[in-house]
Amino acid sequence: MTMWTWAGETGRQLRAAGQDELAEAVTALPELSEAGDAVKVEALARSAMRNARRLVAEAAKGDNAVALAVPASVPGVFGPPTLFFLAHWPLAVRVGALAEGRRALEQARAAAEDEPAPHEYGPLPVSALETLVRCHANIDSRGTTDQRRELLSARRLSGWESTPAWPAFTLARVHLLIDEDQADRAEAELRRYEHTATGPAVLGSEGIFALVRALRYQDKHTDALDALDRMEAELGLGEAEPGGPANPRRTALRRVIRFERARLLSWLARLGLCDARQAIGLLPTVEEAETYPKLRSAWVEAVENLVCQGSVRNDWRLGVRVTTWSRYFERVGAPRRGAELALAATRLASGRGARWVAECSAQRAERLIRELGAAEEIIGDLVEVRSMVRGMKSIQPMAPATGILEFLRAQPAEEVNPEEQAEQVNVALMEQPHDNALLSALGQVGRTLMLSDAATEPQWRHVREQPGDQRAALSLLETLLHDNDTAGVRNLVRTLAAGALVPQQQREHRPVAPHQAQAAQQPQPAQNAQAAQYSQLAQYSQESPAAERAHVPQHAQTASRHAQPESGEEAAAQQEAAPREQPVPERQETAGAVRFGVSG
Repeated sequence: MTMWTWAGETGRQLRAAGQDELAEAVTALPELSEAGDAVKVEALARSAMRNARRLVAEAAKGDNAVALAVPASVPGVFGPPTLFFLAHWPLAVRVGALAEGRRALEQARAAAEDEPAPHEYGPLPVSALETLVRCHANIDSRGTTDQRRELLSARRLSGWESTPAWPAFTLARVHLLIDEDQADRAEAELRRYEHTATGPAVLGSEGIFALVRALRYQDKHTDALDALDRMEAELGLGEAEPGGPANPRRTALRRVIRFERARLLSWLARLGLCDARQAIGLLPTVEEAETYPKLRSAWVEAVENLVCQGSVRNDWRLGVRVTTWSRYFERVGAPRRGAELALAATRLASGRGARWVAECSAQRAERLIRELGAAEEIIGDLVEVRSMVRGMKSIQPMAPATGILEFLRAQPAEEVNPEEQAEQVNVALMEQPHDNALLSALGQVGRTLMLSDAATEPQWRHVREQPGDQRAALSLLETLLHDNDTAGVRNLVRTLAAGALVPQQQREHRPVAPHQAQAAQQPQPAQNAQAAQYSQLAQYSQESPAAERAHVPQHAQTASRHAQPESGEEAAAQQEAAPREQPVPERQETAGAVRFGVSG
């Protein structure tokens, strides 16, 4: 019995007992998790858990006729297996569809430690141990193979062989082989299941996607496409069920197939083995990739291949998107995926001549690579992109430093390029490192390009040297809040507070004339205003990370036109100079989403 079979059987048992709401939760949770709907999974699981605990408590009293009315074909239909099943999915969707790594690691480890033996209360349908293995793979697929092999050892998996959770462990071992550069063995393992009567049914769609991954790692892209074609035919994904509601699992599988096909066809087009228009026709929109973090790497890989063919426009909007996703994986503790996307952002920026963006992306990739194990191959990629950045032309100022902002504001809207603006502002800052207008402009354009972390470096240098500069401090605060940088906000408060104490201590140790003593006792408006400012800043430092994520300042609109969907080669960017305004207050995961123009 697989997990899907267990869920279907348990759902029927619950409906027979009149528990339709709980039955709906049992059948819908794995489907919603596969579809990546984390919000619905969380809400549905909480509601179902409350209902299930009530039923379990009533059944324990011995006077629950409902439990006795349920047939016994599914063990523990009102017992711990159902409770573990319901509690499993909120974390599973975070580690699965949302691709979280270290952010979910402690919770995944605690869930695995608290998990009972596989048959202690009846066969468990799912396992927190498998979720922990996935979490390690998200963190560093190649660098955590030792931990995953220990977790998947025969000793740890003893007893799970006869539970519905076993197919998930089988696939976890297959992915481990791929990450250990044994994709041929992984393919052989999956092919062995193909030739058994129940093999394809046991491994299901996840088994086919694992086979596609194993084939892709062996450069068997045509065979991988054939596997996807067979999957779509055998599972009947081509047509919707007549007269029935939309099946979220069917939609999710069709989506993954489309992403994988686009990645495979784009590589074949790059090699000249197929027409690029085939991959372009299948390329999902950027909004789809934005919604499903697990699929973002496939989308970026496909787009980068098509950029090399000249089939997709490589502009700053594409750079914003790839940079945003790289930073997402950095925040959720998935450094390998973050480094891979940062390297892609560097290559794309080098291709369009955006030197500052390329340098920032290369620095991010290098920082993330330091956290990885088994990094020989990706270090080679870093060396390659570093040489690309060094080979780029140096940035030439377009106007004197004192007049660069006026020059940029005077540019026609159709000629504005935020990446070029950032480069010009940085060149001007080399001559005038403490110019408030330039520092503020860099913060604004940095937020537009989702490189606010890099834009804060010169702002921090200025604030540390001149902590009394309120305008610079507030500009830095705005950038930190946009970046959801809780630690940075607290550091800013400490820096400003320390800067305010130094002059006061100097006055305390300096002899004071009698006629000055009386004046010193009078309230000082400037000092009071500064103290009020620090008090206001301190409020931010006391907020929790979740509260600060929700508290994003209402900036003026600057990137709104930068982030409009467009199609066609001739679509022109309609935007204004970044120093003129400030960016839209969007989360980094969602800002700047566009559909890129494609030429036939």
